[in-house]
Amino acid sequence: MSRQFRRPLFLPETKPVTRLITRSASLLALALMSGCAAPPVQFYTLGAPAITQNTATLPASAPVLSVSHVTLPDYIDSQDILIRHGDQLDRSPNGRWGSRLSQGVTDLLAAHLGQDWPGYAVTTQPLAETPALRLAVNISRLDLNSSGQGALTADWALIPSDEHLPVQRNRASFTSQGSVTTDSGKVALTRTLVEQLAARIASTSPHP
Repeated sequence: MSRQFRRPLFLPETKPVTRLITRSASLLALALMSGCAAPPVQFYTLGAPAITQNTATLPASAPVLSVSHVTLPDYIDSQDILIRHGDQLDRSPNGRWGSRLSQGVTDLLAAHLGQDWPGYAVTTQPLAETPALRLAVNISRLDLNSSGQGALTADWALIPSDEHLPVQRNRASFTSQGSVTTDSGKVALTRTLVEQLAARIASTSPHP
């Protein structure tokens, strides 16, 4: 006697339940990811555009001071905002310079010199003609440590176009203390060090 097997009239519907579980898991994952998302990256400058410049029109015969691109050690010449811990450099996770640090330093020095030497047309751009005076700056050290101590060491030369005039060479070191608990504090401390350098350079009487 043969037996006949009948299929059940209704099969369990599993696909909608599976889709619901998958969708719920995806929404939960998105919620967790949005809650753990890192804050947006903030970009900083040393504030050169905010420095008030001499608005008087210079005569066409005004001597030109060309500020050459400042050189920095390779390990700090980037867009990373760094803090030193002994031999270790820690990069800010959320803060960046708006340009390479050497460009920001060059712009800040030029802005200060344009303010302090109003008789000169100060520029950082390449020129077709030979400038009356050229400034070359090399920063061999620019460090901020975790305790808020900042240090800068630089040498510079003021090079006149007149070969009969001497090249003025100088070297100096600067220190400053400030808060480094925030990126804005690190930027402010760096700015203070560069402004000290700018003031020292400006105290040298230029020769057109």
